[in-house]
Amino acid sequence: MLEQDPVFAAFLCLWFIVLGACVGSFLNVIVYRLPRRKSIVHPPSHCPQCLCTIRWYDNIPVLSWIRLFGKCRMCRMPISIRYPSVEAVCSLLFGGVFLWIFLRYNFSVAYLIGLTVFYSTLGVCFLGIGLMMYDKRQR
Repeated sequence: MLEQDPVFAAFLCLWFIVLGACVGSFLNVIVYRLPRRKSIVHPPSHCPQCLCTIRWYDNIPVLSWIRLFGKCRMCRMPISIRYPSVEAVCSLLFGGVFLWIFLRYNFSVAYLIGLTVFYSTLGVCFLGIGLMMYDKRQR
């Protein structure tokens, strides 16, 4: 079991934190494009002001926003803090759900991973719906 191998448990927690950040990045795309009836796969991510395509190394969740000081690399216009915030919240959600289940229950690794994915996905869906409802009220 995982309590006998704390290094593997820490690796799994870190993996879920990174996975959560990536899911949060995609959630930002969904929340922005879905209500506007735009494709969520094409065109690739771009600056909302200059419409320049964002390079892959400028699209790393949370870290790229910090590295670029919250501005577009091309036009230097500010990019909303909401993007890294959603990524960070999703990251904390995935990591927190994993830790909560891991510390509270004595499940097998497969069951622990399955429950973490299930509850984290449910939380991300609620977050996405909430963000879309908030955006709709702001318009």
